[in-house]
Formats: sequence, structure tokens, C-alpha cells
Amino acid sequence: MQKEELYSLIDEIIPDQPVSLNDIPDIELYIDQVTDFFEKKLSLQKRHSKDKLLTKTMINNYAKAGILIPPRRKKYSRQHIALLLLLYNSKQVLSINDISLLFSILRKPVDKHNEAEDAGSNIWIDLVYTLVQEINNEQAEQLKQTCEKQGDIIREKTGGMNDETRELTEWFLMAMFLVSQAALQKRLAETIIDRHFKNDAPAKGKSNTRSANENP
Repeated sequence: MQKEELYSLIDEIIPDQPVSLNDIPDIELYIDQVTDFFEKKLSLQKRHSKDKLLTKTMINNYAKAGILIPPRRKKYSRQHIALLLLLYNSKQVLSINDISLLFSILRKPVDKHNEAEDAGSNIWIDLVYTLVQEINNEQAEQLKQTCEKQGDIIREKTGGMNDETRELTEWFLMAMFLVSQAALQKRLAETIIDRHFKNDAPAKGKSNTRSANENP
């Protein structure tokens, strides 16, 4: 397992330029324009070229479920798109129910649905989105450092293997390490949601019935 190849894979999956708040149009867009924006900005994140990043049905269902602020006159603001970008990343890991609980903090300022509350909500969503991007902007380097350290441990443990089986075994062990880390981080995120974002925490051992990969 070559470190350079691993770094190349990390660079391939993490974009050099994440979608900043300034990249999002500060004008209201129709739903077709929103899905086109996602295709343009996030196309490199597709695993397969035919995959759909975001569909009209998904957007409508998010709004009906109360996760997304309802559009005005069928148009979506910059804040709608910022929320959808955060939601897109979240749904790779969390269930829709957990996302709804987590995103409740972003909906609270607009409960009264008046112009003053809406303006406050827009500022709040802009701020939160920007902070998320700031804390994530060094994730490629952080992941490289983590994988480099683990790669050294893996190479040490596979040192006695012959060349025919060693490399593939090292890639297997690295993949399993990443799976283990992802599972732990997912569980920690779920625990934070259970403790801080809902009133009635489930009994220990119980989990949401809806799949984390299930689209609404």
C-alpha cells in the first residue's frame, strides 16, 4: 500500500474548494435551478456518474417533513441551498429522523414566520453554514495524517507476508479501519442528538428504524 496512492484517493474524494457561502447565488432559484446547482458543484462527489445528488422529490419531501424551510412562491433562497448542502452531507450518515432533530436548531428562529424572524434566521443559517465549512476545511490534511499513522501500523503488522498477498491485505485493513472509525463517529453523532436534540431519548440499545441511506 503506497502512501502516495492513498493520498491521491483522499484528494479525489475531498474537493479542494468546498462550496462556500459566497459560491451560493444570493438570488431566489426555482427547484430546477437548485438541482442544477448541485449537479454542477457536487458532481465529483458521485460514486457513479448516473447517481442523483438531489432530486425535486427529495427537496419537496424535506420541506414536507419540516427539515427544510418551506419555499416562498416556489423559489429557494441562498439559505435554502445552504441547508440542502448541510443536509446532503448529513444524510450520508444519519437517518432522516435524526437529521430532523439536529436541524431543529436552524428552524427555531422562523417559528413565527414574520419578516423580522426570517431575517434573523437567514443570518443564523449563514453563520452556521460558514462555521461548518471553516471547521471542515482542513479535513483532507487531517485524514492524510490519520491514515499515514495507521498505514505505518498496518505495514508493520503485515511485514511477514509475501508480496502477493501483502498489498491487498494492507488495503483491506485500511478499509476496515476507516469503516470502524466511521461507525464510531456515526454513533457519537447519534448520541449527541439523543442527549441534546430530543426530549425523549430512546432506551439504551434501541435505534431509529429508518435506514441512514434511505431517501425520503
